[in-house]
Amino acid sequence: MTAKWVAGRPGGRAAARGGGRGAVDPQVAVQMAAGVRQALGADWGIATTGVAGPDPQDGNPVGTVFVAVAGPAGKRLDSAPGGKVEALRLNGSRAEIRRESVRSVLALLLRELAGEQTGNERAQDTERNGGF
Repeated sequence: MTAKWVAGRPGGRAAARGGGRGAVDPQVAVQMAAGVRQALGADWGIATTGVAGPDPQDGNPVGTVFVAVAGPAGKRLDSAPGGKVEALRLNGSRAEIRRESVRSVLALLLRELAGEQTGNERAQDTERNGGF
């Protein structure tokens, strides 16, 4: 297993967004997650974008955050084409907002992974039904 991490700043998000959107935008988060997934050849990509402070950015108040995941082709993700995104409104210091953003994107990934069909549902059902 290989672990890969990608970090960025607003300039790096500009390349990912491919349009006239500001960096703090739900579609930017989805595009970043999909871009990370594709660039690294990974099954899943995750991304966060937001304003940790201390000042507002592009009209967005401190604590505005979007977290996103992009999964395997054919995986049903409800909130946006190519991925799932969640909007957060966080309070706290810059460090607390960053920490909660990471926790939230990992929690979103875990929920999506838990929702994946394993291909072994029949075996699991059989075990629950006494082996029949």
